[in-house]
Amino acid sequence: MLGVWSGIAFFAFWLAGYGVFAQWIPPLPPSASAEEIAGIYRERSVPILIGMALMITGSAFYLPWTMLLSDLIKTIEGKSYFLSGTQLIAGVASMMTFFIPSYNWAVAAFRPERSPELTQLIVDQGWMMFITGIPPFIVQYATLAIAIFMDRREHPVFPRWSGYLQVWVSVSFLPAYLAFFLKTGPFAWNGLFVWWIPLTLFTVWFVLMIALCRKAVLRDVGG
Repeated sequence: MLGVWSGIAFFAFWLAGYGVFAQWIPPLPPSASAEEIAGIYRERSVPILIGMALMITGSAFYLPWTMLLSDLIKTIEGKSYFLSGTQLIAGVASMMTFFIPSYNWAVAAFRPERSPELTQLIVDQGWMMFITGIPPFIVQYATLAIAIFMDRREHPVFPRWSGYLQVWVSVSFLPAYLAFFLKTGPFAWNGLFVWWIPLTLFTVWFVLMIALCRKAVLRDVGG
């Protein structure tokens, strides 16, 4: 259950840090000028720093959550560690795409008096990694999907429909690469196909997986 509660803690810390304190829903637009970005960081440096502290703390909870997923996968694959180990390594890499951007944004807010161009550079580095760092997540979801589909037992760990959920979320992440090239429109990092749709599906995924993992853990504890 520590893994289940860790997933909830990760979600709560990030919601508070990202949404409440940093107020980045929607995210800062990539089309904003250096002066506009620097102005935001000057005016809101303290709330942003508080938000980053919460997000950095919350990122750590992604690790026991990942361990829970690997532990549940291990019950499916038996003696092999291939799927569970791959998911675990991918989860650690996924955690870094939350952890490192938070530090970028904290550095930008730490000295808000620096030149706007440097602030914009640091902020852009954070957003690029945060938005386009999708490969480890896709690996996580792919290993989950494979494990779910190969679980043919009478009482599987996860329902079969959740395997398709992993596929749908993975596909929704693919347009993120277009954020490398576009600063406006639906494929920019604050656009419909790169931000809003993946964010919605990721949120749905997280809520459903927390519920499914809790059910699986309680069933295991109860025998």
